[in-house]
Amino acid sequence: MQDDAAVMERTQILTKKRILCFGDSNTWGFSPADGHRQEKRWTRSLDLDAEILEEGLNSRNAMCKDPHMPEKCGFDAWKMMLMSHKPLDAVVLMLGTNDLKSTYHCSARYIANGLREYVREWMNPTLYEGFTQPKLLVVCPILLGENLPELEGEGGGFDAYSLQQSRLLTREIHQALEPYPVTILDAQDYAAASSLDGLHMDAENHRKLAAAISGSLRRMLEED
Repeated sequence: MQDDAAVMERTQILTKKRILCFGDSNTWGFSPADGHRQEKRWTRSLDLDAEILEEGLNSRNAMCKDPHMPEKCGFDAWKMMLMSHKPLDAVVLMLGTNDLKSTYHCSARYIANGLREYVREWMNPTLYEGFTQPKLLVVCPILLGENLPELEGEGGGFDAYSLQQSRLLTREIHQALEPYPVTILDAQDYAAASSLDGLHMDAENHRKLAAAISGSLRRMLEED
């Protein structure tokens, strides 16, 4: 009986859906209260019977490269993650917030076009030889808090231009990705940055976003 139970458990593990979550500090679970990693982050609150593979990195950019920390550019790791975690059933991509930093002075359209390059790479069939291409859910980031420039003060990482482009980012992502076979979710419709730092979600907003992402993933996976 124990051998049968062990075989059944292994079979369940092999058949369980595998979902890769690739993002920045709001995927990692950075707490706006103390900077620690939140236990109840959205990746751990998904209402799915699936294996969740967490690949969140604090300060990860979509396309911009910090000369002091070039490894924080997500595009350099994207292809490797898709290959190293296969087989995958779905991928959740949520990036773009850190590219809004004043040091980069990026427009929303530039960031959205950068995310389009992620999609084009995801469509590369050579990444999945022998496996099925996973479905892709692109999550447009939450809005920057209106109080963020004030909280950071002069010389801070985000300014008024950052806020302006943050408001435009969701629209630009939709336009950039419209021709591609991906699902898009607008995080700003479900969650918001904490007033404590204007940048990161608290536990309640992680819960809300997890519920929205769970629903989207469930619908995507049921299409098989």
